[in-house]
Amino acid sequence: MEKYGLYIHIPFCKKKCYYCDFCAYQNLEDRIDLYFKDLEKEIELRRKNLDVKIDSIYIGGGTPSYVDPAYIQRIFEKINKFDIDKKSEITIEVNPDSVREDKLKIYKSLGVNRISMGVQSFNDKILEKIGRTHKKEDVLRAFEIFEKLGFKNISIDMMLNLPTQTKKDVLKDLEIIKNLNIKHISWYSLILEKGSYFNSLYEKDKLELMDDDSERDIFKIIIDELNRNGIIRYEISNFAKKGFKSKHNKKYWDLKRYIGVGLSAASYIKDTRMTNTRNFIAYHKRLQQGQFPIETSQTLTNEDKIKEYIIFKLRETEGINKKEFKDRFGFDLMDKYKEVFSKYKKLGFFEEIGDNISFTEKGMDLSNSFYVDII
Repeated sequence: MEKYGLYIHIPFCKKKCYYCDFCAYQNLEDRIDLYFKDLEKEIELRRKNLDVKIDSIYIGGGTPSYVDPAYIQRIFEKINKFDIDKKSEITIEVNPDSVREDKLKIYKSLGVNRISMGVQSFNDKILEKIGRTHKKEDVLRAFEIFEKLGFKNISIDMMLNLPTQTKKDVLKDLEIIKNLNIKHISWYSLILEKGSYFNSLYEKDKLELMDDDSERDIFKIIIDELNRNGIIRYEISNFAKKGFKSKHNKKYWDLKRYIGVGLSAASYIKDTRMTNTRNFIAYHKRLQQGQFPIETSQTLTNEDKIKEYIIFKLRETEGINKKEFKDRFGFDLMDKYKEVFSKYKKLGFFEEIGDNISFTEKGMDLSNSFYVDII
């Protein structure tokens, strides 16, 4: 039986951050109950239409920890009807100011064994500037609760190139991280997404950000410092201690199958990529009619799969294993792509160790130019 990941989207937040363009909404408490009833319907619809085993579960948002934990319990009643691997990684996203001991106890009783917490920065002034609702002390208090309840697998999200953020701020963040029991870090550079508040400020020249060279230099410091603390980079923006890579996210990078339920959730089922509607009304109406709430759908050709595989695998520091590539697609990687790989290898983008070809640090920094050529 094929193993799938399961992603569940909870779109509710206390406050939408200024950089956020995700499917997340504030001040919609009156929609929560109906949304979860619809979510239960979609989970059940997927279960009845797919005979698969689930080996990773990820509850994201929005802020799943913002809603009453009774809703999360209801969702697990439906999830547990799937055939679930006993060794599954089960993650829930939380915000520091919504972490409470009673909630975490419920999550743990449901089988949650991994926490992903949005921290972004330990500087209270920066947190305020980016629209976060928590402070540094909330993060430290949350870690005390995680430790008390025995949660071992903790991941945090951090951000670089935030308004007014300096190298000194990042070094302070790294010092705090060194003293916390963190197993995994996703450290993203700010992206000005169309539709976000920050993008509108940037277009009006009202956003103070780093220049590209400073950002690259500071990210190099982040990589080196985390490495010294045993938190090793394994993907462009992801770092982990040994044995703590994100199993769910690796499904995306390895082009494995997954089911997504909830507003805007994406699925990769058989050979088709699907994305759900972002509209509450359309989502509800389709599920009431017994239909999947899909807005877009694309069946991948073999050529699509090959190019996606190259792009996603090169995001990981281990890169592409040529033997695995041949076993999967039936031809040698270099038979078709030797010219473009050779071009960028001469530019210092690639290194080869045994059967693996992977980006160098320079290649990781400037990967978009290679991707343009390969597509």
